[in-house]
Amino acid sequence: MRVYDRMICFVNCHFAAHLEAVSRRNADFDHIYRTMSFSRPTTGLHGAAAGPTSVQLHRGVNAIGSQPDDGKPELSEADMVVFLGDFNYRLHSITYDEARDMVSQRCFDWLREKDQLRAEMKAGKVFQGMREGHFKFPPTYKFERHQAGLSGYDSSEKKRIPAWCDRILYRDSRSISVAECSLQCPVVSSITLYEACMDVTDSDHKPVRCIFSVEIAHADELIKRQEYGQIIASNEKIRSFLEESCAIPEITVSTNNIILQNQDTSILRITNKCEKYKAVFQIVAEGHSNIQGSANASELCARCSFGFPFWLEVNPACGIVKPGQTIEVSVHHEDLHTQEDLVDGIPQNWQCEDTRDKEVVILVNITGTGSTEGKSHRVHVHHCFPFRSEDRKGSSRRNQSSQLQRSDVKTGNSSDADPGSFHLR
Repeated sequence: MRVYDRMICFVNCHFAAHLEAVSRRNADFDHIYRTMSFSRPTTGLHGAAAGPTSVQLHRGVNAIGSQPDDGKPELSEADMVVFLGDFNYRLHSITYDEARDMVSQRCFDWLREKDQLRAEMKAGKVFQGMREGHFKFPPTYKFERHQAGLSGYDSSEKKRIPAWCDRILYRDSRSISVAECSLQCPVVSSITLYEACMDVTDSDHKPVRCIFSVEIAHADELIKRQEYGQIIASNEKIRSFLEESCAIPEITVSTNNIILQNQDTSILRITNKCEKYKAVFQIVAEGHSNIQGSANASELCARCSFGFPFWLEVNPACGIVKPGQTIEVSVHHEDLHTQEDLVDGIPQNWQCEDTRDKEVVILVNITGTGSTEGKSHRVHVHHCFPFRSEDRKGSSRRNQSSQLQRSDVKTGNSSDADPGSFHLR
């Protein structure tokens, strides 16, 4: 489990049985520790998890034999590991009667000297780097079922020697036992209770339980943000760097209104007046509308992610403008009608929506190369068909406007366009 982004792992296991199988039990632990690995969380393990923790126990090779660098976290990467279960370590160099006599006299300190697990841990053969709380409870194995009290130890023909088979061992982030909890030693634990449940009679073992008191060090994100803000506010170099990185260069756009007729191309000029910073531009379609009657436009419909309308071509639609440079953007009307569809340049089916004059609002979005903030320039692009007879009254006035707005009409692409620009339709 993960607490304050520190990994705590509990391993419940059952080792090999029988008095003489000490080496097999040691091998069981070694196999579990070396081969157990986990799926790495999407957030990844905490960077400190493999620091002081991993010096306690060796890292191993995972279950398929590859090296641990394959990215799967192992037990060695956990900040705290707790092993619990029936480890099956017995008492050595003692008879059944001697053990029963020591238990009845509650001479547990003397019996602990005969404990196989303590001897193997002292020799560094098993549970390396781990510790166990001091216990004062009787051996937890082997009992007659449904028989209470210490008189319930095995009285069958086999007369198995009482032993502390059921144990709880742990390790935390400490490389030495007196280390204090810190970000370098993030998990420090101690045992407040370690006891056997002697009243349980449903098994030939007595279960054991343990209560840990665990200190976990973690960084206070609120304090980190406050200190970060103080550093930014007080450090002139950082403030200057941030101001420069967030700067939005001064940009001018040559017009905010473009009128196109059949297959016209108008040039929109974007000029970077800043002499120090590059500017990034991106042109998108904000919305479009149809012209109702001679002058009234319908409500603007958002284009969202649909891009430019089919009749409009903008090239380049994005790019970088260097300091003092001017980029020419081609705004072209794309005529999809064939010559046979047109009469005097006008589609014959005037009931079709495509024959109505149209307007699209394009946004020229400007940002600095290192900023997320920006500015936008709106340009209205109006497409109209040649005038019909019923519109001749306003034709003179509209032609004058068209000539003014189409003074930059030409064919071809700008040679000043940045190589990184893209052509979008």
